[in-house]
Parts: sequence; structure tokens; C-alpha cells
Amino acid sequence: MGPKLYAALFVLALSPLSLAPLAAKAAAIDPAMGGPGNAAHGETLFKQRCSVCHQADPGGKNGVGPELYGAYGRRAAQSPGFAYSDNLKASGLVWTPQFLNQWIQKPEALVPGAKMKIAPVSVAQDRADIIAYLATRSTNVVKVEAPAAAASANATHAAHKKAS
Repeated sequence: MGPKLYAALFVLALSPLSLAPLAAKAAAIDPAMGGPGNAAHGETLFKQRCSVCHQADPGGKNGVGPELYGAYGRRAAQSPGFAYSDNLKASGLVWTPQFLNQWIQKPEALVPGAKMKIAPVSVAQDRADIIAYLATRSTNVVKVEAPAAAASANATHAAHKKAS
């Protein structure tokens, strides 16, 4: 058996039941993203961490995970022929940098019942680099909101909600 098959079997062996004790102890999702992403380093990280289950090239095929070419900037659960979880299909998520940042840390925390089980990418800059690489594998345009602007908008939204 090759390394990709071993990794795929390992991913499949991780059931929600065996991860439940770990999930209870898991830290919250880190909203921080590293500085501007380095797509070249992100490609290296993608090949090391993600390519066992995903392809990100035009014409890529679904495998253990869906093909990811064009995923950046599109609605979640849109790769034809892949059997996504019902929760991900119903989530309405669009793969923006902010949601990708959360997803590659803890998919289950972003979308309970998600099928994807991974070791979290805990270094913010590594996440930014992987996201920058995925952006190069897509023609979809995504408006990236600066962290300060996002925090300000969330605070304003919360204040208006509280006042009503």
C-alpha cells in the first residue's frame, strides 16, 4: 500500500465516536490568519497535508475528499459527484478566506456533522499560505475583509442587535 492509501485509511478510521473526547477538550477556532499568504509555501503544505485526499488541479478527480479546483470563492458542497454531508450541503457557506481558515482548523466546529476529519493546521501563517494557494487554483473572486474591519462590523452588528 502507498502512503496516500495509508493516510486515507487513517482518515476513515477516525470516527466521530473516537474523536468525541478530543472535541470536548478542543480549543476554540482561532480567527487569526497569518499575514499575506505565500502561495508557493501553501502549495508545499497542500501537497504534504491535503493532497492525500484532495486534488486542486483543473480536471482533478474526487477521491476520499472532493476535488478542490475552483472551491475558493464558491459555495460549499458543489463538487459534482462527491457525497457531502447533509449539514455541509445545507450550510450555505461560501469558501471565503475566513471560512477556509476555520475549516482547515476544525471542520466539525464550523459545520457539525462534517465528514472531513483532519489534524488542525494550528499555525496561522500556514493556514494563510494554504488559502493563498487555493486562491491560485480558482477563478472565483472573493472579497477579503481585513480583520480589523471584520471585528468592527461584528461589534456594530452586535450593538444594533442588542439595541433592538
